[in-house]
Amino acid sequence: MNSAVSAIDDTDRALVHALQLAPRASWERLAPVLGTRPDTLARRWERMTAAGEAWITGLGLRTGTRAPCMAWVEVTCAPGASPAVGTCLVEDPHTMGVEHSTGGRDLLLFVAVPDLHTLYRYLQFRVQRIPGVLGTRSSMVTAVHTAPDRWRLDQLTPAQTDRLTGRTRRTAAPVSASAPRPAAVLEEDRALILALASDARRSVASLARESGMSESTVRRRLGRLEARHGLRYSCAMASGLSGWPVSATLWAEVPEHEVSDCAAVASGLRETRTCMSVSGPSNFMISARLRTVEELSRYTADLSRRLPGLRITDTAVALCVRKSEAQELDQAGRRVRTVLPDIWRDPVPGPRPGPGRGSA
Repeated sequence: MNSAVSAIDDTDRALVHALQLAPRASWERLAPVLGTRPDTLARRWERMTAAGEAWITGLGLRTGTRAPCMAWVEVTCAPGASPAVGTCLVEDPHTMGVEHSTGGRDLLLFVAVPDLHTLYRYLQFRVQRIPGVLGTRSSMVTAVHTAPDRWRLDQLTPAQTDRLTGRTRRTAAPVSASAPRPAAVLEEDRALILALASDARRSVASLARESGMSESTVRRRLGRLEARHGLRYSCAMASGLSGWPVSATLWAEVPEHEVSDCAAVASGLRETRTCMSVSGPSNFMISARLRTVEELSRYTADLSRRLPGLRITDTAVALCVRKSEAQELDQAGRRVRTVLPDIWRDPVPGPRPGPGRGSA
């Protein structure tokens, strides 16, 4: 651990920040912004990715034009069973995130599947039948206000950020209501998307070789998916090396007519990583990155002060994040491997159980 910390410097963090803004940008484009040589950036990135200290994943989870069915799932386990249960769940392509959590649950999962029926099958005939699982409680995601790929490190200057994004703060504008609908993710796109899950900087040539498509076809499909948000890229750094090692989740109640305003304010806070509307009495969930556990009380106080209509009902701190955005992590938050997020795979292979034979 100490050797890994000493190997990471501010230039590495600046490189990760730059790739969060421009995930597939060439080293030649990034070099003048970061004030170093392209080959130096390439070597740094190769070193970090080989050690699991940083990575870029590509996710495209739609079925046609339909968004995935997503849920936060709280799992309670028998005493001493949560490590083994967590290991089982990390293996599942349908769990994008798995963490051991404080509070009234042992594990907190983020699940993505194509539809409600698959979610039912996954929870009833997979999760609830894992030895040691005592029960589950689910909250359906009804709207995503801020996705995790929007969270950034804070290494670059505003001028560097503007150079990479091609925008200035004066001309940046909200997304238009008439923005095109996300691109459909076709069955023939899935192999290409899954190939980007472990390394979203893969070259068009390597993707073409693996998929059997021509380079022009790969380039055209990527362009369509990227331009219309059918595919999103997320660059991350091991939490123990990023300067933001603590992950926290908050549940809240928000009057329905204030949800959009609350989402805008919460999303604007530096620590906020995701912000979603969910089903249930607690209809709002926020996840945050913090520098220390002690910052959680300041963050919740800041939210309450800015949002008088928001009532925080529960908070949890991740004791250990086992998986994030389809990446299995070690205790320091380094990537161990990618679990391909093939959410279209049947979570319960074999004969389909009848509705009367499920677990409670």
